[in-house]
Amino acid sequence: MVLVVAAATLAAGCATLLSADPTPVPGAAATLTRSIRTPIPTPERPVGASPGTSPSPSRVAASPGPSAVAARQGVTQDDVAQLQRRLDQTVGNPSLPGVEGLLLDHVSLSTAQGGSIMDSSQAATWLRERTGPGIKVSRVERGTQTLMLHVVSEGWPNKDPIEQGRVSFSLRRYDSSGRPDEENGDWKIDVIEAE
Repeated sequence: MVLVVAAATLAAGCATLLSADPTPVPGAAATLTRSIRTPIPTPERPVGASPGTSPSPSRVAASPGPSAVAARQGVTQDDVAQLQRRLDQTVGNPSLPGVEGLLLDHVSLSTAQGGSIMDSSQAATWLRERTGPGIKVSRVERGTQTLMLHVVSEGWPNKDPIEQGRVSFSLRRYDSSGRPDEENGDWKIDVIEAE
């Protein structure tokens, strides 16, 4: 009986992931947040080596740092600076001008109370209901495992569920139809984390 219930739950979860939503939202926001902050290095193995064998020390290459990974993935320092300026202008004004243009069509929201998925207009409304003067971008971090930027903004009023005055945005590149496009896509916010 327990096996049947577990299988039905798993099937329902898979059906949700395979639904016809316009954009696949990249996993649960909490899992995404943990993955951003806890990079898991992948060991390099020679071609044909099985997972149980390890290469000789002379054949192990040093892992590139985050800036090397970002440069290889097509993120320049100018891209980062440009995006930071754009977000700083947006969150620095309590009316959040142009925020809709930064949001993906569906956005994951992560808070201490849990997570949810909103469309872009709901996400813009959610942000505007919690904004205030004095908000600024404090830092931009590059993802180490995927092509992603994590932007931290501070100075948000402590309006539920924001408790520490911090809202973070995860951005990835998407094409005009909302599909991931790491090479030519525009940077879009797909995860908002309220702290």
